[in-house]
Order: sequence, then structure tokens, then C-alpha cells
Amino acid sequence: MAHFFPSFQALHLADRMVDTVGERVPGYQGRVGAAWYWRLPGGILVTFTLEYTQTEQRWNLLRAVAASPNVGLFNAADFPFAAYATLASSPPFIHDLDGEAEWSNRLYFQMGHLIEDVVLWLEMLRAVILDPQVRPPAAFPDLSPLERELVAHAALQLDGVFLLKALYETFGERISRRRLSELAQAWEELGLLTDEHPRRITVALRSLAGVTY
Repeated sequence: MAHFFPSFQALHLADRMVDTVGERVPGYQGRVGAAWYWRLPGGILVTFTLEYTQTEQRWNLLRAVAASPNVGLFNAADFPFAAYATLASSPPFIHDLDGEAEWSNRLYFQMGHLIEDVVLWLEMLRAVILDPQVRPPAAFPDLSPLERELVAHAALQLDGVFLLKALYETFGERISRRRLSELAQAWEELGLLTDEHPRRITVALRSLAGVTY
């Protein structure tokens, strides 16, 4: 397999994109060389590498793979973010005064949409920790009817935020503040709530509660 040495431009652009995703998805470990890492609940390790495809156009892309100790590699996704013309009729690349080379008809994809796609893919990986092959189902509790209502209310009325004050105002006659706080802490430790503040419900918790988007 041929080695790939990315340009500084591609590396810096990928850095900015991945750092933005890292601010939104917990577990980001940073970059080593030309690869970025996440540690997700259930022992899932996600690796992003900077690579390219060679067709009529060269596409720079982030290639992502997810693995767990139990099953090894179990999911992968490619996120292209830049295209460069390589046809014989294309204008040659140009060097600027600082020695940087760029194709004159370079095209960048819409960064906002790409970042949203990466965030969604990482969030979807949280749901696979419910798979018996990835993590034993006994690691997760069966949700009571009230707990399902709490998740549904957070998802549909609070924009996915598990906000204790707002939940207590709605369900205070059925659950104490202390029990609500203990529940949130237990779910956070299981990776069913994010560890950011305010906590947000994960795709996995939505799945456990049977809440659809």
C-alpha cells in the first residue's frame, strides 16, 4: 500500500473540522500524526485518518473506522471534504510566493454540512453499545415507564437536554429531586447521557426509551 503524505493545507483544514466536532462530541482525544481519535462509551475507539481517492478528480477525505475490544472493526465511513481536478485538460496547480501549491480550480465542500454528518455518525455509534456483541445488554437497565417519559420529554420538549430543573418542574409529583439527580448521574456513567453540562441524551438512550426523531 502506497504511503500518503498530506499537504499542510489539507492537514490544517482537517484539523479545524475535527476540532470543531471535538467540541460537540465528548471523548475526543486529539490528533497523533495524520490521525484523530475518540474514545466512546462501551470501549469503542474511533479513528479518523486523512486520505484521498483518485478518480477523475482527487478527493481529500477523512476516513473513519470504529472498533471495540469484543468485535474489532465494526463500522466505517468516508467524509470527502475537498476535490482537485486531475484531468489532462485541467489547469496546472500554481505555486504562490511562499511555496504552497494549490489547484487553480479547487472546490471545497460545504463545511457546515460535513461537520453535521460527522457529529451524527459519532452519535449513532453510541447506539451500537446496545448491541450484545459490542457490550452486554445487562450493562444497561430496563427503563421504567416514568424514565421513558423523562427521556421523551427531554428529547421532544427540551431539545435533547436532560435539564434537571425543567424535568422536576414537570415530573416533580412523581419523582424527587434527589432521585432525578441520581438517575442522571447513573446514566452519565453508563454513557447514556453526555458528560458535558448541561447533559444531553444520547442516541443510545433514545433507543432504550423507544423515542424516535
